[in-house]
This record gives sequence, structure tokens and C-alpha cells, in this order.
Amino acid sequence: MNPKLFLKFVSVSFQKQVTYRFDCFVGIVNGFLYVFIFTSLWKALYSQFDTTMHNGYTLTAIVTYAVLVMAVRISFTMDDSIIYRKVMDGSIAMELIRPTSFFFMNLAENVGHSLFHMMARTVPIVMISVFLFDIYIPFEVQRLLIFIVSCIAGYILVSMMNFIAGLLAFWFIEIFPFLLFKYAFYTFFSGGIVPIDFFPEFLKPLVNLLPFQYMLYYPTTILIGRASLVEAQSIIMAQLIWIVIMGAICCLMWGAGKKKLIIQGG
Repeated sequence: MNPKLFLKFVSVSFQKQVTYRFDCFVGIVNGFLYVFIFTSLWKALYSQFDTTMHNGYTLTAIVTYAVLVMAVRISFTMDDSIIYRKVMDGSIAMELIRPTSFFFMNLAENVGHSLFHMMARTVPIVMISVFLFDIYIPFEVQRLLIFIVSCIAGYILVSMMNFIAGLLAFWFIEIFPFLLFKYAFYTFFSGGIVPIDFFPEFLKPLVNLLPFQYMLYYPTTILIGRASLVEAQSIIMAQLIWIVIMGAICCLMWGAGKKKLIIQGG
């Protein structure tokens, strides 16, 4: 897709979100409420431990993780029902005749959506949390740059996951149960609630077979210093491999979905 056209779609999507200012305020309150609940929960749990460190996390480290993983998660906010709506109202047919990649158009819409939430929700929540909670972030230029690269890779993976889930609308009249299932898997296995370090041993082989940990957990651990710079490079390589795998799945499903749409006559 032409970069200028991509940025145009991003701009249009961003402007759509600006109109929902009250939703933005509610989102800030909701996000901060989550941060407050999780940080309070970890403080209560750590007060019961005999040591100041558990699974390699001090109280400061786990509070930092809780705040930042929520910040990354909010920044990755997307509308995962875009494709479903287009299939239901028939406008998906227009995507077949446009000379642009549907995936990249969808990605551009997601980027505009996410940029708004990052600026309107993530930044205020992080700023407030820095003053209210004991947070420590190692400010290293190289680590910050690697975090940004890992975050972009994680974002692409989340967008691909939503794209795949949305394409199920070609085969199912109602995909809400699938979206709910996807959201639960994504939130839990990406470390969005509890760091993967705290998972029971029997779950870790399953976690390693899934791409979710590369969406939230690893970008966050890179930022807070849990992953060394050498490990961070290996993490990014693994993210790129998963992007290729999920990209192939997106192409196969989009191709099959188009054929099904044509077979059905529009």
C-alpha cells in the first residue's frame, strides 16, 4: 500500500475516535481502576510472602509490570468487529475491487484507533501511576529502542490475531463467541493479568506453543529490564517468525473467504 494512502486511512480512523470524547474519559477511569485493583492485589499478596521477592519479582518490579502491561494493552486497543460489520452489511464486496491490500487498510484503521487510545488513555494513566505507585523503569536508550521495535512487532501480531478472528464472519453468522474466546486467551496467555513467570509449570509448554506471550508479556519485560538486551534480540526474532506464520494464515483465510463470497454471489 502507498505510504501516503496508509497514513490517510490512519488519520481518518484517528479523527473518528476523537468524536467519542466521553468514551475516552470513561476509558481513562476504567483503565486506572484496573491498574489500582491489580497493584493493590499484588501488594496484598506480597505482604503474605515470607520473602521480598517471588518468582524473580520484587514488589516494585511486579507493580511496575502491572502498570506497564496495562499501558501496552490499552495502547493496543483496536476495533475487532470491523470485518464482521463489513461482511454483515455487504460492504466487504467493495474491498474486492479496491486496488489496495485489505489487510493493510484494516491495519491502518487499527493504527488510527490505537494512536488515539495511546494518547488519550495510556499517557494520562501512566503519568498518574508514576506519581501514585512505586514504579521503576531502567532508562537506557538501547533498551527503549528495542522495546519500541518489540512493541511494534507485538502490535502487528495483535492486529493479525484480530484480522483472523474477524475473517470468521465469512463462515459464521455470529462471531461474538469467537471474539470472546479470543479475548480471554489473549488477555490470559499474553500475561495481561498475571506475568507468565507465575504460571504453573504444566501450562508453560502450552504458552510456548502460542504467540500470545510475544504480544504483551515480552515487550513489557524488555522495558522493565526483566529481559537482557541479548535476550531481547532473540525475542524480536521469535516475534518476526510468528509474524510470518500468522501472516500466512491471514493470506490463506482471506483467499478462502473471497472465494466463499464469490460462490455465494456477492
